[in-house]
Amino acid sequence: MPKFFFNFRNGEMIAKDDLGVDLPSLEVARQAALDSVREMVAEDVKTNSSNPVEVVIVTDEVGRELLMICARDVLPEALKR
Repeated sequence: MPKFFFNFRNGEMIAKDDLGVDLPSLEVARQAALDSVREMVAEDVKTNSSNPVEVVIVTDEVGRELLMICARDVLPEALKR
């Protein structure tokens, strides 16, 4: 089973995932990344974070970037205006 790593960027800082998670496919990893960034955005709003998460970057075991999800992309359409 492939291992995926979820790295979170806020401005110039990147919080690297050193452990990774075994998931059956990139599509499952994409859904997990979406769930994670939604939770982080909600927490950033609740705490009025001055350095909110901007992007989650999913990489493989060798560090190759597989996909990127911007925090704004998980907002409801009505809030994107």
